[in-house]
Amino acid sequence: MATNSERLVTTRLRAQIQPTSVNVVVRPDGTSHALPGQGGVVTGIGLGSVAGAWLGDHVEPGVSIGHPDAAANNAIRLFSCVGNPVLVFDGPAAGARGIVFGKHGAVLAMFAPDALALLAPGEWVTVDAKGVGLADEQMPELSCHSCSPALFDAITTPLAGGRRRVSVAAILPSVAAAAGIGMPAAMFNMDLHSSSAPVEAMARGLRFGDIVAVLDQDHRFGRQHRPGWLMVGVISHGTALGGGHGLGLMTLLTAPSATIDLVVSDGARLDKLLPMPWGETS
Repeated sequence: MATNSERLVTTRLRAQIQPTSVNVVVRPDGTSHALPGQGGVVTGIGLGSVAGAWLGDHVEPGVSIGHPDAAANNAIRLFSCVGNPVLVFDGPAAGARGIVFGKHGAVLAMFAPDALALLAPGEWVTVDAKGVGLADEQMPELSCHSCSPALFDAITTPLAGGRRRVSVAAILPSVAAAAGIGMPAAMFNMDLHSSSAPVEAMARGLRFGDIVAVLDQDHRFGRQHRPGWLMVGVISHGTALGGGHGLGLMTLLTAPSATIDLVVSDGARLDKLLPMPWGETS
């Protein structure tokens, strides 16, 4: 089964590293906390780090990028795909190479630790964006969002009968779906109920970059509960204290469950599936 990747457009986007947010959040018990939130440059946390281990609110490891112009920002959020290359354009880390690994409100990119140590909010990067419109021409019912052709090839294997095998780190039930239901699946992530039973135990060991499936989710035209469908995404941001929020899962593909053979694999993590621009990771 062939994809249409050779006909997809690659477009270069210019994006700016966003400032860090202070998130004032209210826990389910009514107490209020001010914590590091989304945005900025987050060091010391990378792909493969346990996503729920950090004291923050929707923490985004690596760098969070966007654009001050609304139209340009929409283009960055829509066209950037997980696995696309990122290049630092200015500042002391100019020339450093990274990779798009997810989305939240901003697009999220990861670099090597030595490059992150030199980066700062306000500096500019470029993204060679490719992936919007990706389709398996033999599986019209499968939809891709924010998935580069390279990542699609890395996580899926064609099977007989118009089906695909997909490698994932975990398979979660439909009750895992939290904040993000109803939002545009190509631009924003979906939070998981990662601090509530029964999902808490299933999500405890998930790591940034893990490929994860959620059952009974149809993300073709938004996000909705639909029995007999599933979605597959990538863990992109950390957990949250507020009710209905948790680890962030960015949609990569969605399809009828009967067309997808999910296989749990220790290798279903972004930095194990794709070559990182700065070399191999553990």
